[in-house]
Amino acid sequence: MASSYRNIHPVDEILSNLVAEAVPSDAQLIADRVCENVRVPQRSGTLLIETSRNFMGAGAGLDLERAAGASRVRIGGFDRTNTTYFCKNYGAQDSIAMEDIADSQYPGSEEARLVKKVSRVMKLAKEKRAADVLFDGANFNTATSTAQFGAKFDAAGSTPLTYLHELKDVVFENAHGITPDSLILGRSLFRSLARSPELRGFFQSGTSGVASGNLILQDEAVINTLRDILGIPNILVGQARQDTAVAGATSNESYIWTEDTLFMGILRGSDAVQSRSGVRMGPIAAANMVFEDVKAGQYDELDMTRRNVWADESHLYKVVDGDLGFVLTDCL
Repeated sequence: MASSYRNIHPVDEILSNLVAEAVPSDAQLIADRVCENVRVPQRSGTLLIETSRNFMGAGAGLDLERAAGASRVRIGGFDRTNTTYFCKNYGAQDSIAMEDIADSQYPGSEEARLVKKVSRVMKLAKEKRAADVLFDGANFNTATSTAQFGAKFDAAGSTPLTYLHELKDVVFENAHGITPDSLILGRSLFRSLARSPELRGFFQSGTSGVASGNLILQDEAVINTLRDILGIPNILVGQARQDTAVAGATSNESYIWTEDTLFMGILRGSDAVQSRSGVRMGPIAAANMVFEDVKAGQYDELDMTRRNVWADESHLYKVVDGDLGFVLTDCL
């Protein structure tokens, strides 16, 4: 018997587009924007890492001056390193009875509703994976706000803008002279900056044309001011929330990105190049290794009692160089 079209073409491109795009409030999700998305040709492979010391000068004690006819000074070098990656599979599905599809009086398609449910589950889970990597002090240099600056960002008399500017210098030094290009803030920390007298004073005294007064800044104004002061182009705020209660229990929502934590480091400009032996990229703290984008489809049970909608993807948030990032915790 000939194979059906569904057997040989199980991926539904229309559903894949819906899963990837059509869910309200997706503007809050930043998982696809925090890191470089590096496409890899195989599910597992090797990252080739260049040692920064090879490009930090010849070291003390070497004099490059030579006499006429003398041999040139031979400089030393350090071995390059590598690390492996393995992109994991992630998937979810939901179903609805055929009778419910026919009987439903709610507006819109029941299948489209399932797609939105599956999509939201997939995206929030991906957001959590990104937050677990970038807000984990075990992966990068880390300190509490009090240990690093002697105060929390919302303490009386604190200067959070100055703290951030000093942290930029710390990251610069740890990263062998590379300027950080990314700043990720938990939402409560971000909103405390909007109420910070230091930041509000800078905004009012600038060339924005805003009259002075007791002004609490809107989100975009805060981001633009931080970008101008710090010179960091990629500033993102982790605002997404998820229900952490087990099925059947009372709903319990919480922020995915820790509210009073921030990450500052190098997450852009990796210029990844695939080679025969692996993937080579420029200095970067972490990257999203993408093997397969989100794909989706639907199928009916063999007894035609239920319709199922599913989605899959394969990727990995991978720490590449922990010295190129800094996690500051307990800022509030």
